[in-house]
Amino acid sequence: MENLRDDIVVIFAGYTDKMDEFLKRNPGLRSRIAFHVSFADYSPEELLQILEYIAGEQNMTLDDGVRAKVLPILSEASRNPDFGNGRYVRNLFEKARMKQAGRLLSMDIDSLTSAQVAQLTADDFEAPPPVREVRQRIGFYVA
Repeated sequence: MENLRDDIVVIFAGYTDKMDEFLKRNPGLRSRIAFHVSFADYSPEELLQILEYIAGEQNMTLDDGVRAKVLPILSEASRNPDFGNGRYVRNLFEKARMKQAGRLLSMDIDSLTSAQVAQLTADDFEAPPPVREVRQRIGFYVA
């Protein structure tokens, strides 16, 4: 990095605590990184705007109930320390598309409108199951 510093850009990105741990592993590395930029996580409202944007980019619409259903999901998810921000929203959207596909398959195909095919409903969105912390036991286990 040092020899090519005028010709190369290296970007390290990750969760703040994980990046601090990474930089502490090699004390010389921190001194070679000239700029540190921290970004705050998105608020649940901003994440909802990202969801609306992703839907719009794919020519999808969200019915009126989606906002009320998704905002609490985003609020709860954002409390997780490994929350993925925009990645979480994209995954939530993709899972909703899969659920929508199953919903549409159960309907009469001949009566489907293009508006129905392009619309996600509140029922298409589900909160993922809670992440359970796995504790590693120390000692002996007797069955």
